[in-house]
Amino acid sequence: MNTSIIVCPHCGTKNRILLEKKDQHPKCGRCHQPLPEELLNPVLTLRCSQCRAKNRVPLAKLADQPKCGRCKASLPTEHVTDGRPVLVSDGNFAQTVLQSPQPVLLYAWASWCSVCSGINSTVDQLAQETKGKLRVGKLNIEANPELANRYNILSVPAFFIFDAGQLKEHLPGAVPKYDLMMKMATYI
Repeated sequence: MNTSIIVCPHCGTKNRILLEKKDQHPKCGRCHQPLPEELLNPVLTLRCSQCRAKNRVPLAKLADQPKCGRCKASLPTEHVTDGRPVLVSDGNFAQTVLQSPQPVLLYAWASWCSVCSGINSTVDQLAQETKGKLRVGKLNIEANPELANRYNILSVPAFFIFDAGQLKEHLPGAVPKYDLMMKMATYI
C-alpha cells in the first residue's frame, strides 16, 4: 500500500495517510484537526525547458506528462522526485543542469580530495531532504575536465547554483548543509 507521511501543522504529529484515502479529508491522529489540503496534495514548481516559464504541477499528476501552461511543451519530469544526486558529465550537462526543470545545486569534487569524501554523505542527505524542490548534481572534475575548465574550478570541493539555465552563485570550499539550504531558499 502506498502511504504518505503528513506532519500536522497544529501539533507536529507525523500522520501516515493511505494515498487511496486522501480524498476522505483525513484528520490528525493526535489532535483530530483536519489536515490541510495543500499538505495532502503537494505541488511542485517545474521550469519549462523551452520557454523557461515556471509551472505548478501537482505531485499526483507527474505521471500524466504535464505540459507548460505558456508554450504547451512537455515538462521534463525525470529525476524530479528521486531523492538522489544526479551524476553530471560533460555529455549530459546541458540537459541535466542548464535545462533542468528545477534549480540545481551542483557539487564539484575529486577522488583525491579528502574533504570531498566527508562531504559526499552530506550532499546525498541534502538531495534526499530536498527531493521535489531542487535537483542536486555531482560533478567529478577529474573525469570531466571540459566543465572544470569552463567554470574555472581550481579547487574542490565547490558548489554552484544554477537557475533557469544560468549560473547564479559559486560557493568554494566545504559549505555547511545549513548554509547551502539558506542559499538555495532564494531559488526554490
